[in-house]
Amino acid sequence: MERKTRQGGIPRVKGCLSSKKAEWVAFMEGMLMRLNSLAGLIVGGLLVAGLTGCSSGTKEQLTAVQQENVELHGKINDLEARATQAEGDKKAYESEIATLKANANNNPPEVVDMGPVGQPKPKPSNPVFHLAGDVAFPSGSVNLTAAAKKELDTLAKKLKGTYAGRNIRVEGHTDSTPIKKSKYGTNEALSQARAEAVRSYLASKGVSSNRIEAIGYGSAKPKATPAASRRVDVVVLAD
Repeated sequence: MERKTRQGGIPRVKGCLSSKKAEWVAFMEGMLMRLNSLAGLIVGGLLVAGLTGCSSGTKEQLTAVQQENVELHGKINDLEARATQAEGDKKAYESEIATLKANANNNPPEVVDMGPVGQPKPKPSNPVFHLAGDVAFPSGSVNLTAAAKKELDTLAKKLKGTYAGRNIRVEGHTDSTPIKKSKYGTNEALSQARAEAVRSYLASKGVSSNRIEAIGYGSAKPKATPAASRRVDVVVLAD
């Protein structure tokens, strides 16, 4: 007997996140070093210019450089904020992975019982016993013939022995020919009455009536021929 195991997989994201995080951090560290170096050069230039004096044109250039310096510091602050955000995202993903692993450990894999050669274990079958309508009843009647009662006597013994305790459904069927010479106005009514007749007879032979239900299908479930369609099926239901 083979056994199959189904278990939801844990997203394989940790390695990818760590690699991307390392690349991002390295990039930002390089940018910060370059920006800080440039800012230092700018400040040094300003000091030299202040010590040596400068013309009005030079003052305008210094003003532009000072503005650029302010913008560079703003970019540095923005990069630092992004680095902080990336670090927070990394911790959030790591926490999510830890939670998924914990859930996987607390929920063992589902084990499915399989039949031979990996096939699903078969469900209990529902045996069906057929009673030919032309043999069991006179035309348009619900009175069981002697031949039908003999068959039902044998069936009652099986239902009390081999299939003891299992519920039973008695199904009445007819062909599609409209009812003309019967007190039952429709095929549905006739099939229901015949199913009830078989149910009552089985109960009289010791089969518990609480186990038996009777249903008339009329011509809804035909067979290959009209004669085969006229029947009563006794279905033994699975537990």
